[in-house]
Amino acid sequence: MLETEYASVKLRDDIWPDYVKHFKSGTTAASYRADVQEFMELCGKDFLDTGEQDAERYFQYLKKKMKENSLGAQTVSKKIRELHSFAGFIEKHRTAYGIKEGFHDSFSPLLGALKRQERFAGSIPVEHVDALFKAAEGNLTAYTIFTLLYRVSLSSTEITALRPEDLTAYDDGVYAAAGDRKEPCFVPGDAVEVLERYMEKRMPGEYLFSNSRGRKLNVMYISRLMKKYTLMAGIPCYSAQALKNSCAFTLFAYGAGPQETAKQLGITVTQIRRYSGRSYRENMMRKANELVKLKVEPPGGSSSAS
Repeated sequence: MLETEYASVKLRDDIWPDYVKHFKSGTTAASYRADVQEFMELCGKDFLDTGEQDAERYFQYLKKKMKENSLGAQTVSKKIRELHSFAGFIEKHRTAYGIKEGFHDSFSPLLGALKRQERFAGSIPVEHVDALFKAAEGNLTAYTIFTLLYRVSLSSTEITALRPEDLTAYDDGVYAAAGDRKEPCFVPGDAVEVLERYMEKRMPGEYLFSNSRGRKLNVMYISRLMKKYTLMAGIPCYSAQALKNSCAFTLFAYGAGPQETAKQLGITVTQIRRYSGRSYRENMMRKANELVKLKVEPPGGSSSAS
């Protein structure tokens, strides 16, 4: 639900619930909600009362933040595209909601200015991530691998090398000893739920993920999974690296700083001794993830683990 004093009853109780119905989980809805609310707070008015001047003012505000290095170009693009999507939905259904004739998508004229910077974006739009996970619901192995890429920022090589014993629960959460990282990688709670679902159904073996013969997967297997499910989702054929990059993009977009994000990406040099029962109270990876009001939900139904 929209939580700003500027949202009208019609926007909050009728339009917004209808708009977010097609999103599979809270991931996409939370991202859109944060940006819609930010826009209204800046304008000081209901979304239905905004126009092109408000959109342009917001865009200039974002570009100023970008010049100050407090926002990245990808984040600016994300915010404008999400507002464009919401405004387009309202314009399309204007008659059904009794919206005034003067309302239209004021963000559409700004899209051209985003094209150049988007060519350099190394992440996947959040709505495409949502579509990818929805397409993979019937394959628990694929769903879990995608979760480790997107929410934990593990690489394909690190994922294929994971053993069950590499996952350890401490007092403050679950951590993965991945690859050659000097510090265990924090696994957010939503990813832990998906992992637990997968581990309940996986066949016993040395590696967390294995093929039908019980052997370690290779990275091409993950590449083929990405190709299969992006095609099924009707989105561009993104790579596993692009999905991994989206983890960093998500952290930056929701306020995590460079140091926190670097920790989660596994590019630190500080070694943490591992003791069962010990909490990493100052662990920046965990703090970074706590900033992100997003999650991946376990797939519904009786998903196959193969």
